[in-house]
Amino acid sequence: MHHNIEGTTANAEFDAFPISDIIGALQNILARSRVIIPDLETPYSTFPNTDHSAMGRNKSISAVITERQQQLDAVLQEVSGIESVMDRMKNLHQQLQKKKDSIIQSMNLHRGLVSALWRFPSELLSLIFVRCLPEAEHLLPSSKLAPMLLTRICRRWREVAVGMSNLWCGVIVDIDNEDQQRAAFCYDAWLKRSRDRPLSLALKCFRNDATNLRNLLEPHTNQITSLHIILFVNPFTADLLLNDLPALQELSITSSDPLWCTPSFAQSISR
Repeated sequence: MHHNIEGTTANAEFDAFPISDIIGALQNILARSRVIIPDLETPYSTFPNTDHSAMGRNKSISAVITERQQQLDAVLQEVSGIESVMDRMKNLHQQLQKKKDSIIQSMNLHRGLVSALWRFPSELLSLIFVRCLPEAEHLLPSSKLAPMLLTRICRRWREVAVGMSNLWCGVIVDIDNEDQQRAAFCYDAWLKRSRDRPLSLALKCFRNDATNLRNLLEPHTNQITSLHIILFVNPFTADLLLNDLPALQELSITSSDPLWCTPSFAQSISR
């Protein structure tokens, strides 16, 4: 039984021992299995023990201890064997879950092939996708909102959405995140999808991180035509962020304190 289970988990396609047979055999074994608790009482089990003559029988007590050790060793071996079987069953369960997920994915794919949406021409899908965008100049990157949501429906929708540069031209940039590297990667992927189109960006600045923001925007500085900076920190190094934006046509700055916008921002803008 052990050998056949191992072979099945290693190569599910071979099916030397069908899973249904394994399940049936295990159910039959478990239905007839039970753990018998032995009687562990001895003349020395009562405490306090007033039989001092019995307490002096060291050899007899040593024999009991030896017997208990043997019983413990046997139980530990059984526990180890059960744990080993459980690990193999867990591995088998994980493989069955993967098999289930693959079947569901394939089934959904083929269902999509007979859907009217699958037969829509790309041009029509593009018009629909534009209508799916939130009514905002700057979009919040979210897997629950377009355009990111459109890339998660099916492969064809993803290809169409990623290929539409006009879906990726406005975004709210906020890298005040615990995983800044991952956030920067996601924003970089978003901005690259805009290709050469003009960009309208809203930058949320929760700390003086102009260097990180500049590094993120550097490959796209020639595309930025509109920039809205939202300050949540003072001071903020504006020079590095505002320098060398040749396509910039519109700049707006807001903060919780109007005094934060001067004088550093005024000097940067004047230059």
